[in-house]
Amino acid sequence: MKQILFLIFLISTNILGQVIISPYIIYMDQRERFGTFIVQNESLDEFEINISFVFGYPDSDSLGNISMTYHEAPNDSLPSIVEWLRAFPRSFILSPNQKQIVRMTVRPPDSLEAGTYWTRMVTSSSPKAPPIDTLTEGVSAKIRFVLNQVTTVMYRVDSATTGLHINGMTTKIDSTNLPVFAKLNKEGNSPFFGNLYSRIISENGDTLSTKDEFVQLYYDQIRKVEFPLEELSPGKYTAEFEVVFNEKEDIPKSRMMPDKTVYKEKVEFNILQ
Repeated sequence: MKQILFLIFLISTNILGQVIISPYIIYMDQRERFGTFIVQNESLDEFEINISFVFGYPDSDSLGNISMTYHEAPNDSLPSIVEWLRAFPRSFILSPNQKQIVRMTVRPPDSLEAGTYWTRMVTSSSPKAPPIDTLTEGVSAKIRFVLNQVTTVMYRVDSATTGLHINGMTTKIDSTNLPVFAKLNKEGNSPFFGNLYSRIISENGDTLSTKDEFVQLYYDQIRKVEFPLEELSPGKYTAEFEVVFNEKEDIPKSRMMPDKTVYKEKVEFNILQ
């Protein structure tokens, strides 16, 4: 008897770049509880689009590796808006070169404490064309490609504050790399968005190497930045972390206010012969 398998691939480079979504963060607050989101089909094919919500945030392990943590059923202790958020339409067909505006509204209880609440919006895109058939002896497999694009929906309650503290900077030299570690402690009642500028500075004050990366701090994280060891000769050095608050907001009237906009910490280390 011939066996038939139906496979779903969550990411496909054939879809990536054909379905465009914007913006990547949607802000709502007590004054403006409505938001809009655009899904646009840049291809010549029809796509099936489905919108869903899940609570999640980037987190780190003890080695500074960043990954997403998701809660399918967030409890009351988490700042989730999943159960209060409605979007229309949630499912639709997108014709070639067509765009669809998704409208959403949030209806939280009036008793919410000040701060920022959020959820992740998952936009799933799959071609409306029949699945691709692949054949081997006695087996027929139908392959359907699905792309999940994840964005963020935020709801802000005045007064929303944010900030961070950098502490515990350390280095750990291995045979090829210089990993620099620091704990980023979130302060205030809202996530912190900013840019982390990491530098290696020589004993005479010259900046020898720099890196720049975006920071999304929903909870405390261990952050790791690696520098090539081959670029550094034996001597005394300083590793510096500088985090700059990202002031760009889509709703200026509900801006998060940090205690300051620049945070710095450094650690000295030696490279031996």
